[in-house]
Amino acid sequence: MNVALILISYLIGSINFAYLISRFKGMNIQDLGSGNPGSSNVLRTMGKKYAIVVLFGDMLKGFIPVIIGLNYDYSLILGFVAVIGHCFPIFYKFRGGKGVATYLGVYIAFIFNHPSAFNLDIPFFEVNLVLFFIIFYFGLMKIFRVSALASLTTISLAGFTVIYSITDSFTIMYQVFIIILIFYQHRENLQRLFKGEENKF
Repeated sequence: MNVALILISYLIGSINFAYLISRFKGMNIQDLGSGNPGSSNVLRTMGKKYAIVVLFGDMLKGFIPVIIGLNYDYSLILGFVAVIGHCFPIFYKFRGGKGVATYLGVYIAFIFNHPSAFNLDIPFFEVNLVLFFIIFYFGLMKIFRVSALASLTTISLAGFTVIYSITDSFTIMYQVFIIILIFYQHRENLQRLFKGEENKF
């Protein structure tokens, strides 16, 4: 593997838009709401406009490394490294977000650049798949109004489609590790869910 690309992917992932936006507003996202530097907390504490900026910024962090690595067999792993950077950013004392938006950016880059991996001859399959997950996520949000539940269910299903579509065992292991990492980052949310105390939108 190209060590430089791995390092670049990690550094891209370490850029945290929730921190940047809150600093721009003269605040510290860690002092607001749940303290989590992610789009959900920004939505709760700063509003939709800023949450959308953070969401797309975090997705872009996962998207870019995969595009950079398209000429390599491990482009998907570069995206996963960006997720690790988001969760443990070197710029913010390794205290980052939960990785969902960055992972989704990785996923979108993967399916649009490796459509043959799914072995399905369906017109506009990539667009339909992305739309499905958007509808799936917001459907769960509409029903349960719990961001963590909708996020974890969506990325688990997306992760399963990646595992189904690739054959490289190392990449599959890395995919499983990333899903476990995202669940770990949501450990407090999961504890509150089991207790019926999780915050709702």
